[in-house]
Amino acid sequence: MFWPELPDRFPAGSGREMRRVTAQDAARVEAALPEPDREETFHFFTFSPFPLVEFVADDSRRTYVLWDGAGDDAADGDRPLACTTVYNGDRSAGTAMLGYTWVMPSARGRGGVANTEMKEAMYTALQAAGVREVWFRADVENLRSCRSMEKNGAERMHIEDAPRVYPGRVSRSVFYRRRLSDR
Repeated sequence: MFWPELPDRFPAGSGREMRRVTAQDAARVEAALPEPDREETFHFFTFSPFPLVEFVADDSRRTYVLWDGAGDDAADGDRPLACTTVYNGDRSAGTAMLGYTWVMPSARGRGGVANTEMKEAMYTALQAAGVREVWFRADVENLRSCRSMEKNGAERMHIEDAPRVYPGRVSRSVFYRRRLSDR
């Protein structure tokens, strides 16, 4: 069984909601990120999470989207703003990784509100599920992600010595940690 056990839906700030991405709604989330924006959005990813239906089918992780709006369909103004994935959960250590995070271009800026709301909602849900520490990995050159993790309470821990292979380049990873509880 996947750990941590999180609800399929839970509240986020400003009346928004976090929802686990299923095969049924993966296409809708993917369609919200236009093809021309994908290369820039996933530049710092070792691989693209698209096709999203295949990415969410992997039982070793759980992907969640921050939805804006109260309805369950686009007619209600319901739209995806940001996406993140929980993986590498270790129950005995009380840790989990949070990554493959991206924000729709239309939701970027404004102080990173969408990303902050998404992360805070995830921290709350993860802590309730028994996670004591959340770990993050980013490309050392991805300064936007590094600033965002620090802004959202994560502490820079170390830079991995081993090279990390990205499409068309090689770089290194930096790891961050956010403590949720000391127990």
